[in-house]
Amino acid sequence: METVAAGRRLIGDTLGFHLFFVLFGVALPLLICGLEAYSIWKKRPAARQTAHEWSKALVVLFIAGAISGTIVSMQFNLLWPIFTSLAGKVVGLSFALEGFAFLIEALFLTIYMLSWKRFTPLQHWLCSLPIVAGSIGSAFAITTVNAWMNTPRGFRLDGNGNPVDINTRQAVFNPAVGTEVTHSILSYLFATTLVLLAIYAWIAWRHNKGRPGPRLQRLMLGLASLAVIFGILVAFTGDRAGKFLAKNEPAKLAAIEGLQQTQTNAPLLVGGTVSGSEVKHALKVPGLLSFLATGHFNGKVTGLADIKPSDRPPVIVHYFFDGMVAIGTIGILIPGLYLVFRRWRPRIAHRKIMLKGLFVCGFLGVIGAEFGWLVTEFGRQPYVIHGVLRTADAVTQNKAVIGLGETFPLLYLLLLALSIFALRKVFHPAEALHEPS
Repeated sequence: METVAAGRRLIGDTLGFHLFFVLFGVALPLLICGLEAYSIWKKRPAARQTAHEWSKALVVLFIAGAISGTIVSMQFNLLWPIFTSLAGKVVGLSFALEGFAFLIEALFLTIYMLSWKRFTPLQHWLCSLPIVAGSIGSAFAITTVNAWMNTPRGFRLDGNGNPVDINTRQAVFNPAVGTEVTHSILSYLFATTLVLLAIYAWIAWRHNKGRPGPRLQRLMLGLASLAVIFGILVAFTGDRAGKFLAKNEPAKLAAIEGLQQTQTNAPLLVGGTVSGSEVKHALKVPGLLSFLATGHFNGKVTGLADIKPSDRPPVIVHYFFDGMVAIGTIGILIPGLYLVFRRWRPRIAHRKIMLKGLFVCGFLGVIGAEFGWLVTEFGRQPYVIHGVLRTADAVTQNKAVIGLGETFPLLYLLLLALSIFALRKVFHPAEALHEPS
């Protein structure tokens, strides 16, 4: 069990660190593309200057994400060889498509960054479209693998445990793909928008003393509006994901809510503390879990008692789910309040307390995205491929490999330090706001 615990910890550290760069790498290209399109449509060169500034940050984060992604690949091959062998045979196409999409993104990002002053605005904007396609395509391809891990389809195991009768289409487009892909990509957009809004809220206070100029006000208004829209869409896809879990992954949903007995009119637990397999001292909202899971207040929800003890996920996932929902709610409410005050009480909108609230939302957005993936991964335990391959059977037993893996967290710290250093050198959002239009 030592190698299992070490393997889980090391891959958890790796994926958690990599996700930080992934969410920006997926969301920033789309936001930059949209802002540059807006600058052409409305003939606003100031918006194009801001898009240029964001693209500088994208390059740094893209490079760091590529490096951390290489570490992810190494760790999977070193620490989880049994998993990679099985998954490669069934959903290897997804891994290949993810690499192909990444190469497309890298190629056109190079052209995009070198042509700001060489192409016309329209020609330059057209170069951003393959970047968006590559980033979204890469996220789609790799998320299909995680979805397949949750609802494995498109194969069966023979007597020796080898996958046979492989149907790649069924494997890639498994039942979890729709909800997981839309929810995760929208979450990245939500988190990245909150981070950008936090940056400009900081500028509004530190550089403008709560008196932002027209350009900064327009930018904050647009970002706050996007944050609310993306937040609502995340909530909607989250509701669809909850109904999907009730039908396809009942053990995960039961663990999220600490639901012991299968029941109708099941309550939703808010807050509380996890004690063993139970959630104590939580606020109970009668019938709400049944409604969210089935669409009916008297709908039946499976409890942990109907799941084999050896197949039950850890109830600690309840903390991550509650944290994710709380952060999502805050991420909608505070920008929403900013919009309300901006419309009817402009002075309140730019007071210190409101700007600080927007600034905090940036950190919370990233944490919320991390919590979402913790819900997915912890909720699938004790399986790495649900119902097919247990985590304990997928990890390497080579302690020397585990020892080598222990060095990777040091690389993360070095990469993070270099990324922050590079961002401080090339990314100057406040200066871009004062450039002549």
